[in-house]
Amino acid sequence: MIALVGCSDRLATYPVAGRVQFASGSPVHVGTVELKSREHEIQARGEIDADGKFTLTTYVKGDGAVAGFHDCVIVQFVMTEDLAGHKPSLIGVIDRRYASYATSGLSVEVSPEGKNQIVLEVEGLRKTQPEDHAH
Repeated sequence: MIALVGCSDRLATYPVAGRVQFASGSPVHVGTVELKSREHEIQARGEIDADGKFTLTTYVKGDGAVAGFHDCVIVQFVMTEDLAGHKPSLIGVIDRRYASYATSGLSVEVSPEGKNQIVLEVEGLRKTQPEDHAH
């Protein structure tokens, strides 16, 4: 007898789409949204488009996430290299706390019934205080 392992082991997923925005309502233009199921430790992720919108994928593109409560992170890759004459813009950059499950404070519930349309509201990166330099 041969046991086949594959798609049948997958948990049911439900479509999830949404938007990432600042408190002002303006969209976050770049990054990745990732949800981690509290019950199953399964992750779903989606790329944020220029309008702040995303669609989640767990197994195949656009299939959504498993039902239940999820912790959420939002990750952005921001160039921080010191390039001569280059001053990086902080416009559109979210606070770094959203990149960690331990500090993001974001959570959502995915329902097996109805539409799972979520809005994740975030704060922008705050300019850090100048470092104290010893003389």
